[in-house]
Amino acid sequence: MKKIDSLILNFLAYITVISEILPLIFCILFYKKLNSKELKVFFYYTIALALFISFSTISLYVIKSGVLYFNLIRLYTLVEYSLFARFLFYVYKNKVAKKVIIYSIFPFLIFCISNYILHKSSFSNSPLLVEFLAFIVFIIYFFYEKMKTVVTYPLSQSIVFWICVGLFLYFTGNFFFLLFVDTKSDPNFAIQLKTIYAIVTITKDLLLSLAFFASNPVENENQNIQFPSELRLDDFTLTDLKNNRS
Repeated sequence: MKKIDSLILNFLAYITVISEILPLIFCILFYKKLNSKELKVFFYYTIALALFISFSTISLYVIKSGVLYFNLIRLYTLVEYSLFARFLFYVYKNKVAKKVIIYSIFPFLIFCISNYILHKSSFSNSPLLVEFLAFIVFIIYFFYEKMKTVVTYPLSQSIVFWICVGLFLYFTGNFFFLLFVDTKSDPNFAIQLKTIYAIVTITKDLLLSLAFFASNPVENENQNIQFPSELRLDDFTLTDLKNNRS
């Protein structure tokens, strides 16, 4: 039974590594659709993700250095947070929300540096927990802002919308994985956590990749629907309509 579980986990690990490169491949295939600042930032994120997966795989299986692997995670966490913050900065419409998310990079940077100083000899996933929790809140605000906005097209046609859906699934689905990843009391529970992490990550990568099949219409958003000032709906009756026809 343990051999079967090990084979399944190894298979999921290989699929997860491959899936993490898919968003970059789709960005290259649909490069012409990267016609906005937020999508260009997302393209930089896919490059950073592919590089991180490549270097982390080399550090684990070629160099076999756990210290290098953990340092790569620390560095990538900073890069990932900065890129996602920049991505949502261009997506948000509210000026206050823009300032909050872009200025949040600096306290997060200070927190990561202090965490590294305190845990040089061991790895702490506190920066990842803070990052995941922060972006759960930030993306919820994105959905809230979209609900308040009147758009001339379905949200399902927007590439940015599906990117945010994929990221929201990733952050919420793997948040509890980070909370319980150090649990060593039950080996079966650890296997279940790793399986859930792999499935959530693969699903996230598929959503980020397939998002480019959306038509990506040009946004023409208005906060309020405005009617002509001369239009008096209370005076418009069926009787008036009949009189006009006659």
